Amino acid sequence: MSTNRYVKLNLLTGNEVRLAYTVMYGAAPAAAARKAADANADGKLDEVETRALGQSLLAQVQKGLALTVDGQPATPLFEPPAVGLAGAEVAPNPFSIDLIARVHCPGAGAHELHYDDHTEIDAIGETEIRLEEAPGTQLLAAQRGASASGPNKETRFLFRGPKFSAVEDRSITFRFQAARAASPIALAAQERPGRWPYAVGGTILLVLLGAGLYLRRYRNMKG
Repeated sequence: MSTNRYVKLNLLTGNEVRLAYTVMYGAAPAAAARKAADANADGKLDEVETRALGQSLLAQVQKGLALTVDGQPATPLFEPPAVGLAGAEVAPNPFSIDLIARVHCPGAGAHELHYDDHTEIDAIGETEIRLEEAPGTQLLAAQRGASASGPNKETRFLFRGPKFSAVEDRSITFRFQAARAASPIALAAQERPGRWPYAVGGTILLVLLGAGLYLRRYRNMKG
């Protein structure tokens, strides 16, 4: 079994991105990682050893992750790691580690974020990176590589296995901004009912009036 990495970049606001970095260890890598973390060799991971397991991955990611915001280096602010062991035994039991961070993007207007990860993970299977808009944000462009100058707006990037070579570029770049609010005139137009219901209603009323007049004349003629 391999180890998979899943990264989600949530565009929270026009000035902040949430980074969710999850590593899921398959059976064989999990057994090796558990054994390495079992400092007292008692066959189980206690709270201190479990915390150390998460901190070890966090240190690797902080060293391997390279982010820039508008061309300037950016340091993500990580929360304490969340380790989901699903059993403390030193055994081939899969587990996961979640790392959550915030990336600040100061200044007004659109921002460009470049994401590049050199973190080496043993027995890596697949790496998936996703972009997700929030209700108040708008993704303008996103693509592989060092720039997002084109019209592409990819939201899912999938890489299999380790890099083929040291020069392979698995970085992504995206531009985003706060969603523009609709103008007061546009909002008023959305709230104001269209003309067609009134037109239809008026037509129906005329038809009914015409039918009533016809019936009245018909009765008068009969009378």
